[in-house]
Amino acid sequence: MMKTETKQFQIGEVARRAKASIHTIRYYEKLGLLIRPSRSAGGFRLYGQDTVERLGFIQKAKDFGLTLEEIKKITCCGDKGLGPCCDMTVKLFSRKVKELEGKVKELNQTKRKVRGLLSGWAVKKKGKHV
Repeated sequence: MMKTETKQFQIGEVARRAKASIHTIRYYEKLGLLIRPSRSAGGFRLYGQDTVERLGFIQKAKDFGLTLEEIKKITCCGDKGLGPCCDMTVKLFSRKVKELEGKVKELNQTKRKVRGLLSGWAVKKKGKHV
């Protein structure tokens, strides 16, 4: 049986593939969102395709409004297996939905207030002779 080698990339290539900055990758490593990479003989960080995929997951989770701390909980749990991760993820997203519903309510209230101000100004402007 032949052993397959996994392609490894330096940080710049991972950044390009994942559309992330080098600083972001290092920051995520520091936070524990990414596994510390191996190093080349010259000391360069070497990453696999799994790091590019994880960066994509992190970005999508951020787009859904998750914090980096929430994403870390999901990824750590997911690394241990799907069972407990699924339950925790359902709870986390249920809380996120409630948060978003609250924000939508707030935004609708603000929108009504702004419309009220706008209609007041429009009435005043029509009454004046320019």
